[in-house]
Amino acid sequence: MAQTGHVSAFHGLSPAQRERRRRAIGQSSASATTLRAIERARRKRGSRAVRETPLREADLYLDAERPPSLTTDRKHQTCSICLQVKSHPVAYLCGHSHCYVCIRLHLEEKWTCPVVSCRQVIRRRPHRHHSEEEGIAMDFSDWYQSNRSRVLYDWDGLTFPRPVVYG
Repeated sequence: MAQTGHVSAFHGLSPAQRERRRRAIGQSSASATTLRAIERARRKRGSRAVRETPLREADLYLDAERPPSLTTDRKHQTCSICLQVKSHPVAYLCGHSHCYVCIRLHLEEKWTCPVVSCRQVIRRRPHRHHSEEEGIAMDFSDWYQSNRSRVLYDWDGLTFPRPVVYG
């Protein structure tokens, strides 16, 4: 019976991580119960990968190219984090959007929407905002065509907080 508890407590871990946890908890059922409680709490709050060095902007681009710098007075096309025209825009359930790189770095620190008047917890991966990207491409066609930067829209290392269920 204790073995079943260990399997669920180690779900999603690499073999090396499983072995380290097994050694740390000494295979006792009380420790496995504690580990399961910690895992449940981690999934509720969300978690971030432990990194040897902090994630940097350069880590998120596929090559050395960066978007050209461009500002505008059009607030809906400006990222409130970098204050530039949104490059690779992504949106979340609250309706706000930012540059992929800006929000990816923000989520390394906080789970809340960076818009001061919102601050909702971001509980799902932001999605690529195609219509906003098309609007930016039309309004700033020279800038958009000169933007050779590429990203993967990768959210690895982030386990988003689970929604709170009342009932």
